[in-house]
Amino acid sequence: MFKWLLLCILFCGFSAQLVAKTLPSAITLKVGVPGFAPFAYVNKQSQLTGSVVRYLDLLSVKTGIQFEIVLWPYARVIAGVQRGTLDGAVIFRNAQLNDYVTFIGPISKSKVIVLPQMGRNLSTYNQLLLLNHIAVIRGASFSRTFDEDTQLRKLQVSDYAQGLNLLRLNRVNAVVGSLQGIEYNLIALGANIQDFGTPLLLAENSNWFHFSKKSAHQDVIPELTKGIEDLYQPDLLYRLYKSSESPRVMKNN
Repeated sequence: MFKWLLLCILFCGFSAQLVAKTLPSAITLKVGVPGFAPFAYVNKQSQLTGSVVRYLDLLSVKTGIQFEIVLWPYARVIAGVQRGTLDGAVIFRNAQLNDYVTFIGPISKSKVIVLPQMGRNLSTYNQLLLLNHIAVIRGASFSRTFDEDTQLRKLQVSDYAQGLNLLRLNRVNAVVGSLQGIEYNLIALGANIQDFGTPLLLAENSNWFHFSKKSAHQDVIPELTKGIEDLYQPDLLYRLYKSSESPRVMKNN
Protein backbone atom coordinates (compact mmCIF):
# COMPACT_ATOMS: atom_id res chain seq x y z
CA MET A 1 0.00 0.00 0.00
CA PHE A 2 2.82 2.39 0.92
CA LYS A 3 4.66 1.65 -2.36
CA TRP A 4 1.46 2.29 -4.33
CA LEU A 5 0.91 5.63 -2.55
CA LEU A 6 4.52 6.63 -3.20
CA LEU A 7 4.17 5.82 -6.89
CA CYS A 8 0.99 7.89 -7.10
CA ILE A 9 2.70 10.87 -5.49
CA LEU A 10 5.68 10.59 -7.83
CA PHE A 11 3.42 10.22 -10.89
CA CYS A 12 1.26 13.20 -9.92
CA GLY A 13 4.35 15.33 -9.33
CA PHE A 14 5.78 14.40 -12.71
CA SER A 15 2.44 15.07 -14.42
CA ALA A 16 2.18 18.51 -12.80
CA GLN A 17 5.69 19.38 -14.01
CA LEU A 18 4.84 18.20 -17.53
CA VAL A 19 1.64 20.27 -17.64
CA ALA A 20 3.47 23.33 -16.28
CA LYS A 21 6.03 23.03 -19.05
CA THR A 22 3.40 22.85 -21.76
CA LEU A 23 0.95 25.52 -20.55
CA PRO A 24 0.83 28.66 -22.73
CA SER A 25 1.72 30.71 -19.63
CA ALA A 26 5.18 29.11 -19.73
CA ILE A 27 5.73 30.42 -23.28
CA THR A 28 7.28 33.74 -24.24
CA LEU A 29 6.98 34.79 -27.87
CA LYS A 30 9.43 37.28 -29.36
CA VAL A 31 7.25 39.69 -31.32
CA GLY A 32 8.55 42.34 -33.70
CA VAL A 33 6.78 45.69 -33.95
CA PRO A 34 7.99 48.62 -36.08
CA GLY A 35 9.44 50.97 -33.49
CA PHE A 36 7.61 54.23 -33.95
CA ALA A 37 4.81 56.11 -32.26
CA PRO A 38 1.96 55.71 -31.64
CA PHE A 39 2.16 51.94 -32.15
CA ALA A 40 5.19 50.94 -30.07
CA TYR A 41 7.84 53.30 -28.74
CA VAL A 42 9.87 54.27 -25.67
CA ASN A 43 8.57 57.42 -23.99
CA LYS A 44 10.54 60.07 -22.07
CA GLN A 45 10.34 57.97 -18.91
CA SER A 46 12.08 55.06 -20.70
CA GLN A 47 8.83 53.10 -20.71
CA LEU A 48 7.58 50.98 -23.57
CA THR A 49 4.13 52.11 -24.65
CA GLY A 50 1.80 52.50 -27.64
CA SER A 51 -1.40 51.00 -29.02
CA VAL A 52 0.20 47.70 -30.10
CA VAL A 53 1.98 47.37 -26.74
CA ARG A 54 -1.36 47.80 -24.95
CA TYR A 55 -2.96 45.29 -27.30
CA LEU A 56 -0.31 42.65 -26.60
CA ASP A 57 -0.77 43.23 -22.87
CA LEU A 58 -4.50 42.51 -23.29
CA LEU A 59 -3.73 39.43 -25.39
CA SER A 60 -1.29 38.19 -22.73
CA VAL A 61 -3.96 38.45 -20.04
CA LYS A 62 -6.44 36.67 -22.33
CA THR A 63 -4.15 33.76 -23.29
CA GLY A 64 -1.50 33.49 -20.58
CA ILE A 65 1.17 33.78 -23.29
CA GLN A 66 3.95 36.28 -22.60
CA PHE A 67 5.27 38.63 -25.30
CA GLU A 68 8.77 40.03 -25.56
CA ILE A 69 8.32 43.09 -27.75
CA VAL A 70 11.20 43.95 -30.07
CA LEU A 71 11.26 47.43 -31.62
CA TRP A 72 12.88 47.19 -35.05
CA PRO A 73 12.56 49.11 -38.32
CA TYR A 74 9.75 47.77 -40.53
CA ALA A 75 12.05 46.08 -43.05
CA ARG A 76 14.01 44.33 -40.28
CA VAL A 77 10.79 43.04 -38.70
CA ILE A 78 9.89 41.45 -42.05
CA ALA A 79 13.32 39.83 -42.31
CA GLY A 80 13.17 38.62 -38.69
CA VAL A 81 9.88 36.80 -39.28
CA GLN A 82 11.20 35.27 -42.51
CA ARG A 83 14.35 33.96 -40.79
CA GLY A 84 12.63 32.86 -37.59
CA THR A 85 14.63 35.18 -35.33
CA LEU A 86 11.20 36.55 -34.40
CA ASP A 87 8.29 34.32 -33.45
CA GLY A 88 5.92 36.81 -34.97
CA ALA A 89 4.99 40.40 -35.78
CA VAL A 90 1.97 42.67 -35.45
CA ILE A 91 1.68 44.71 -38.67
CA PHE A 92 -0.67 45.27 -41.60
CA ARG A 93 -1.16 41.98 -43.45
CA ASN A 94 1.89 41.75 -45.69
CA ALA A 95 1.89 39.67 -48.89
CA GLN A 96 5.70 39.45 -48.78
CA LEU A 97 5.26 36.98 -45.92
CA ASN A 98 2.70 34.65 -47.51
CA ASP A 99 5.16 31.75 -47.65
CA TYR A 100 6.73 32.43 -44.26
CA VAL A 101 3.93 32.90 -41.75
CA THR A 102 0.59 31.75 -40.47
CA PHE A 103 -1.73 34.76 -40.52
CA ILE A 104 -3.81 35.05 -37.35
CA GLY A 105 -6.52 37.66 -37.21
CA PRO A 106 -7.55 40.18 -38.11
CA ILE A 107 -6.74 42.12 -34.94
CA SER A 108 -8.26 45.46 -35.91
CA LYS A 109 -8.86 47.70 -38.91
CA SER A 110 -7.15 50.98 -39.77
CA LYS A 111 -7.86 53.63 -42.37
CA VAL A 112 -4.96 54.18 -44.77
CA ILE A 113 -4.72 57.66 -46.29
CA VAL A 114 -2.50 59.57 -48.68
CA LEU A 115 -1.96 63.05 -47.22
CA PRO A 116 -0.89 65.68 -49.80
CA GLN A 117 0.68 69.11 -49.56
CA MET A 118 -1.46 72.14 -48.82
CA GLY A 119 -3.29 73.18 -51.99
CA ARG A 120 -3.55 69.64 -53.37
CA ASN A 121 -6.86 67.81 -52.99
CA LEU A 122 -6.92 64.08 -53.67
CA SER A 123 -10.19 62.38 -54.54
CA THR A 124 -9.17 59.59 -56.96
CA TYR A 125 -6.35 57.04 -57.11
CA ASN A 126 -5.25 58.22 -60.58
CA GLN A 127 -4.28 61.60 -59.12
CA LEU A 128 -1.39 59.84 -57.37
CA LEU A 129 0.24 59.34 -60.76
CA LEU A 130 0.63 63.11 -61.06
CA LEU A 131 2.70 63.40 -57.86
CA ASN A 132 6.48 63.66 -58.07
CA HIS A 133 7.22 61.84 -54.82
CA ILE A 134 5.12 59.96 -52.24
CA ALA A 135 6.85 59.17 -48.93
CA VAL A 136 6.44 55.47 -48.06
CA ILE A 137 7.77 53.68 -44.98
CA ARG A 138 10.44 51.21 -46.10
CA GLY A 139 9.08 47.65 -46.26
CA ALA A 140 5.53 48.60 -45.27
CA SER A 141 2.40 47.30 -47.00
CA PHE A 142 -0.63 49.60 -47.36
CA SER A 143 -2.77 48.15 -50.15
CA ARG A 144 -2.04 45.58 -52.84
CA THR A 145 -2.79 48.03 -55.67
CA PHE A 146 -0.58 50.73 -54.19
CA ASP A 147 2.23 48.36 -53.17
CA GLU A 148 2.48 46.80 -56.64
CA ASP A 149 2.02 50.00 -58.66
CA THR A 150 5.37 50.63 -60.36
CA GLN A 151 4.15 53.82 -62.03
CA LEU A 152 3.96 55.70 -58.75
CA ARG A 153 7.07 57.61 -57.72
CA LYS A 154 7.71 56.46 -54.16
CA LEU A 155 10.41 57.73 -51.81
CA GLN A 156 11.28 55.34 -48.99
CA VAL A 157 11.52 56.77 -45.48
CA SER A 158 12.28 55.20 -42.10
CA ASP A 159 9.12 56.31 -40.27
CA TYR A 160 6.14 58.66 -40.24
CA ALA A 161 8.07 61.51 -38.61
CA GLN A 162 10.65 61.57 -41.42
CA GLY A 163 7.98 61.43 -44.12
CA LEU A 164 5.91 64.22 -42.58
CA ASN A 165 8.98 66.42 -42.11
CA LEU A 166 9.73 66.02 -45.81
CA LEU A 167 6.12 66.91 -46.58
CA ARG A 168 6.32 70.09 -44.49
CA LEU A 169 9.52 71.05 -46.33
CA ASN A 170 7.80 70.37 -49.70
CA ARG A 171 10.40 67.73 -50.58
CA VAL A 172 7.64 65.19 -51.20
CA ASN A 173 4.12 65.78 -52.51
CA ALA A 174 2.40 63.35 -50.15
CA VAL A 175 2.78 60.78 -47.38
CA VAL A 176 0.98 57.43 -47.24
CA GLY A 177 0.12 55.71 -43.96
CA SER A 178 -2.45 54.82 -41.36
CA LEU A 179 -4.66 57.62 -40.11
CA GLN A 180 -3.54 56.79 -36.57
CA GLY A 181 0.16 57.06 -37.39
CA ILE A 182 -0.14 60.24 -39.45
CA GLU A 183 -2.46 61.96 -36.96
CA TYR A 184 -0.21 61.24 -33.96
CA ASN A 185 3.00 62.33 -35.64
CA LEU A 186 1.45 65.55 -36.95
CA ILE A 187 0.47 66.47 -33.39
CA ALA A 188 4.02 65.69 -32.23
CA LEU A 189 5.28 68.11 -34.90
CA GLY A 190 2.89 70.83 -33.73
CA ALA A 191 0.68 70.48 -36.80
CA ASN A 192 -2.67 68.90 -37.67
CA ILE A 193 -4.23 67.27 -40.67
CA GLN A 194 -6.11 70.47 -41.62
CA ASP A 195 -2.75 72.14 -42.38
CA PHE A 196 -2.45 70.01 -45.51
CA GLY A 197 -4.52 69.16 -48.58
CA THR A 198 -7.54 66.88 -48.70
CA PRO A 199 -6.33 63.29 -48.18
CA LEU A 200 -7.31 60.29 -50.28
CA LEU A 201 -8.76 57.33 -48.40
CA LEU A 202 -6.60 54.66 -50.01
CA ALA A 203 -7.85 51.59 -48.16
CA GLU A 204 -9.13 50.17 -44.91
CA ASN A 205 -6.41 47.76 -43.96
CA SER A 206 -6.26 45.18 -41.18
CA ASN A 207 -3.55 44.44 -38.63
CA TRP A 208 -2.72 40.75 -38.28
CA PHE A 209 -0.49 38.62 -36.10
CA HIS A 210 2.13 37.18 -38.48
CA PHE A 211 3.28 33.92 -36.83
CA SER A 212 6.60 32.70 -38.23
CA LYS A 213 6.56 29.16 -39.61
CA LYS A 214 10.12 28.85 -38.24
CA SER A 215 9.04 29.56 -34.66
CA ALA A 216 9.62 26.72 -32.19
CA HIS A 217 6.21 27.44 -30.60
CA GLN A 218 3.74 26.29 -33.26
CA ASP A 219 1.68 24.56 -30.57
CA VAL A 220 0.39 27.88 -29.16
CA ILE A 221 -1.31 28.89 -32.44
CA PRO A 222 -4.78 27.54 -31.43
CA GLU A 223 -4.73 29.41 -28.11
CA LEU A 224 -3.39 32.56 -29.75
CA THR A 225 -6.03 32.36 -32.49
CA LYS A 226 -8.84 32.06 -29.94
CA GLY A 227 -7.50 35.01 -27.93
CA ILE A 228 -7.24 37.23 -31.01
CA GLU A 229 -10.73 36.28 -32.16
CA ASP A 230 -12.17 37.03 -28.70
CA LEU A 231 -10.52 40.47 -28.54
CA TYR A 232 -11.36 41.56 -32.09
CA GLN A 233 -13.03 44.93 -32.58
CA PRO A 234 -12.84 46.87 -35.87
CA ASP A 235 -11.50 50.02 -34.18
CA LEU A 236 -9.63 48.40 -31.28
CA LEU A 237 -6.13 49.74 -32.01
CA TYR A 238 -7.48 53.25 -32.64
CA ARG A 239 -9.33 53.15 -29.31
CA LEU A 240 -6.19 51.92 -27.54
CA TYR A 241 -4.25 54.77 -29.18
CA LYS A 242 -6.81 57.26 -27.85
CA SER A 243 -6.90 55.73 -24.37
CA SER A 244 -4.67 56.82 -21.50
CA GLU A 245 -1.20 55.31 -21.52
CA SER A 246 -0.37 52.22 -19.47
CA PRO A 247 3.33 51.82 -20.31
CA ARG A 248 5.66 48.95 -19.56
CA VAL A 249 8.93 49.58 -17.78
CA MET A 250 11.80 48.75 -20.11
CA LYS A 251 14.09 45.94 -18.94
CA ASN A 252 17.79 46.64 -18.66
CA ASN A 253 19.54 43.96 -20.70
